[in-house]
Amino acid sequence: MTQDEEGLKPQGYLFERRKFARVDGTFVVSYIDISTAQAKTDVSQTRDISAGGILFTTDRPFAPDTVLKLKLRIPDKPDYINVKLRVAESKKRGSSSLYNTRGKFITLRDEDQEAIRRLVENSLRRRQEGG
Repeated sequence: MTQDEEGLKPQGYLFERRKFARVDGTFVVSYIDISTAQAKTDVSQTRDISAGGILFTTDRPFAPDTVLKLKLRIPDKPDYINVKLRVAESKKRGSSSLYNTRGKFITLRDEDQEAIRRLVENSLRRRQEGG
């Protein structure tokens, strides 16, 4: 087996860009584009989540680097998680009028990041155990 120039991985190996494990999950999220004067709050659902960011459904596309203010509700956390997210991309979902919008958390408190990390770990553990 040949390896790349650094001798670390086989040729053709795709390096994982993600720093955090992620898991599919549907959780309530409200969002608002804070960069516009005519900001309106919308409610949606996540599609997947990690301690570093989320993928969620929006009713309109957002340009990369747009900052959204989110309120996220996850199990085992009685309060909403309030966080700002920097949009990485918004892609149209097939022929629907919805968009898959993904981004990175930029103002997540340590305790909220830990709650999301535990959620992801528990979900992955249940999946491995077949539950």
